[in-house]
Amino acid sequence: MKLNTIIALITIMFIGVSLQAQNVSEFKPKAMKYGLNKLKNNPKKVYIASFNVNFEVYKEAIDYKASGGFRNTAKGEATARAAIGLEGLQKEHIQTKVDQLYNEFVQDLQSKGLILINPDQAGKTETYSGWAKASGPYIIESGSPGVLTCVPKNYSFFYKKETKSGKKKKGFMGGQFVPQKLSKDLDNAVVVDVNLYVMFSENGDNWLRGNGAQVKLFTNYRLINSYTISAPKENKVIGFKGAQSAETVSSTITYTQGKQGLGAKTAYTGLIKKDLEINGVIKKEKVVVNAKQGMATATSIPPIVIVGPAYSKQTKWINVDSKKFAEGMYQAISKFVKYHNNQFLTNY
Repeated sequence: MKLNTIIALITIMFIGVSLQAQNVSEFKPKAMKYGLNKLKNNPKKVYIASFNVNFEVYKEAIDYKASGGFRNTAKGEATARAAIGLEGLQKEHIQTKVDQLYNEFVQDLQSKGLILINPDQAGKTETYSGWAKASGPYIIESGSPGVLTCVPKNYSFFYKKETKSGKKKKGFMGGQFVPQKLSKDLDNAVVVDVNLYVMFSENGDNWLRGNGAQVKLFTNYRLINSYTISAPKENKVIGFKGAQSAETVSSTITYTQGKQGLGAKTAYTGLIKKDLEINGVIKKEKVVVNAKQGMATATSIPPIVIVGPAYSKQTKWINVDSKKFAEGMYQAISKFVKYHNNQFLTNY
């Protein structure tokens, strides 16, 4: 066999092994839609209001059990705290894949004859009055604990610089707008919002923790359907120990066209029925932290019992292949976005 043929076969085998080692689970899409039959009578114009790829790099959780007791027996308070973080990620690998996702998304829109509206034109609308413009490429904190947001190259969007209280938002993701109003301002153009979340951690159940506090964290790299991002609240007030913040997010792609009353004339929301797991990137691991309550029984009369607090903490750092991480993210998001984009565009 010739040397070139052998090299070609080895290359094919290597690619096959790589694809097998890194893949995504079964994709089960779902969608909410109405009025799609009206699209053919509308101008083929589209404005991409958001294209946010959010990915988790750090997760921390806490559990607290208050002190107590009965008669001459007392239990001390207990606190368990655990964290998992990723190390080894390089922003250029993430940025390159997000840029690729955005470019392919734009190409799919244009292949159906849709014309992209320039951000400068959108910035002149009433909807974006008082808003500021930001442009990629960059990666910043999303405002959700442990989650970063990547904004693609050659893409611009608008954001509110301050909240009603006058405080600046964390990152550029703050501010809300009504897509159907923006669509009307843009002569009934389709307004697209892409917001995707790739997470690597999960909370485990701790209902069998017994006399103490317990935290369980698991690794599971995936494009989420719906997920509650939680993190310890740094509140030292008695009665609030162990409190955690909670924010529910979901991966969605929405298309909105026209304004009719308070709603839209046409709307399509793309979702998934269950998380789309990304295999072969992050090994399935877990971190379990226990803090057992101290117990004491009084022998004196009157009974005097003093039990000190128990505290346990553990942090685990997981080294990740940055290129595999970015490629896995690309594969999952590409499958999601291409499917729903095609489902929407077939109505033209």
